[in-house]
Amino acid sequence: MIAQRGRTCALLVLLAALLAVLAPVASAHESTPVGVQRVELSLGARTLALTITAPPEGGGRMPVVVLPRGDAPPGDVTLAAVRPGGDPAAAPVVVPAAPVGQPHEVVLSADGIGAWEITVADGSTVARVPITVAAPGPTPGWVWAVRIGAALGVIALIAALAPSVRQRPRLALALGAVALVGVTVAVTAASTAPTTSPAPSATPVDEAAPPAGGHAGHGGGAMPDMPGMAAADMPATGPGAVVVTARTGPGAQVGAPTDLVLDLTDGSTGAVVDDLTIHDDAPIHLAVMGPDGSLAHVHPVRVAPGRYVVRVQPATGGRYGVFAEMERAGDGGHQVARTAFDVAGPAAPATPAAPGGGIRQVAGMDAEVTAPAAVAGRPTRVSVAFTRDGGVPVTDLQGWLGMGGHLMLLGPGNAGTPTPSDPSSAFGHVHDMSAAGPAGTYGPQVGFDYTFPRAGRYALWVQVQRDWQVLTVPVTVDVAAGSAPTP
Repeated sequence: MIAQRGRTCALLVLLAALLAVLAPVASAHESTPVGVQRVELSLGARTLALTITAPPEGGGRMPVVVLPRGDAPPGDVTLAAVRPGGDPAAAPVVVPAAPVGQPHEVVLSADGIGAWEITVADGSTVARVPITVAAPGPTPGWVWAVRIGAALGVIALIAALAPSVRQRPRLALALGAVALVGVTVAVTAASTAPTTSPAPSATPVDEAAPPAGGHAGHGGGAMPDMPGMAAADMPATGPGAVVVTARTGPGAQVGAPTDLVLDLTDGSTGAVVDDLTIHDDAPIHLAVMGPDGSLAHVHPVRVAPGRYVVRVQPATGGRYGVFAEMERAGDGGHQVARTAFDVAGPAAPATPAAPGGGIRQVAGMDAEVTAPAAVAGRPTRVSVAFTRDGGVPVTDLQGWLGMGGHLMLLGPGNAGTPTPSDPSSAFGHVHDMSAAGPAGTYGPQVGFDYTFPRAGRYALWVQVQRDWQVLTVPVTVDVAAGSAPTP
C-alpha cells in the first residue's frame, strides 16, 4: 500500500511539472509580438500620432490609437484599412474630435495577406500609410516537439493513474517512464526555443558617420557650389538617391495656408520612389526654412505612390529651403534630399537669434542656452536647461519622435550666413539621447553633440515637446576656423 501511494504521488508530481511546462509554452507562442509602429502625421491643420498594432499573420484585427497633438481643429477624422489605392469611404471608422493629448482607439480589420494601406482622412486630404500583412509561416520545429512531447506525457500519465493500471506496477512504471520522456522532450524544446520574435521595424539608421557630423543625428552635408543652379535643381543623384521636387498649391500667398506637394523619384532611374520606411516615427522628416530665419519641422503624409503632402503657412515672400530626411528599404540607407519653392511677395529680412549662450523666453519658461566656443572640425556640445516660475526645473518635457529633444541647424552659405536656398549651406539634425525619467518625461536639460563642418555662422533650432506642443528655441552660433583643415 505504501509503495503504491508513493508511485501515485510520484506520478502526480510529474503531472504538475508537465502542466507547469505547458502553460508558459502555450502563452509564449500565442503572444509572439506582431509589431507595433508609431507614425507621426502632419495632416492638414492637424498633427496626429498613430500607434498601429499590426494584425497577426494572415490578417485580422488591427488596433490603431490616434493621439492629437499641437492644435486641435474642429471636426472628425476617419480611418480605414484598404488595399493599395482602395476607396477609404467603403468602410470608414470615425475618430471623433478630441482634446489635444487625449488618445482614441479604433479597431480596423485586414482580412488577408499582402499589401494594405491605413487611410486617415480629414475631409480634404487622405493620408495612406502602407503596411504589410504577413502570410502564416510554418510552425517551428520546437513547437512541434513541445506539442508532441506534452501530448505523449499527458496521455501516458493519465493512463498510468488509471485504477486498472495501478494494480499492475510494472505497466504503471513503464507508462510513467514514457510520461517522463515526453516531459523531458517538451522541457528541452521549450528551454532551447527563442524567447521572442523580432518585431518588424524600419531599417536602422547608420548614425556613426553622418556627412556633417552629429552624435545620434543626421547631417545633410554641404552641396557643391554650382553657380547658376537653384537649390531645387540640385538634389543628389547617385545610385539609389532620392530626388525631391516641391510645388505649392495654386495662388500661394503670404499668411495663408497652402499645401506643399512633394514628388519623389530615383536619381538613377527616374522611377517613382515608394519604398520609404518609417524611421524615428515618420517616413519623411521635413524641415522647411524661410528666408526670415523661420523653421517648420513637419511630417508630410503619403497620398499616392511617391507623392507626399504637407500644409505650410508662409510668413513672408521669397525662396524657402526644403530638407527631406528619409530612409529607403533594403540598402537605400538614410538620405537627406533638398529642394526649394518660392512664395510671391517681398521677402522679409532674416532676424538672427541671439548669438551664443544666454536665456531665452519660450512658452512661459526660461530656456538657458549653453553654447561654448565652437571650432570647426571639433565636437561641440550645445545644451538648453528649462526652468519656470523663477527657477523651478522643468521635468515634464514629453518625448517627441522617440527622443527628449531635437536640434536642427543650417550652416553658412556663400554669403557667410545661413541661407536656406543656398546649396552650400550644410544641414544637420541631431537628437538628445538622454533617457527618460521615472515618469517617462524629460528635463530640465537637453543636450546635443555636433561637429561643425566649417567655420562661419550657423542657425540652430532646439525643439522639445511640452503639453503636447512642440516648442522651438532659436540660437545662433559663430564657429571659428580650426587649426587644420576639416577632412
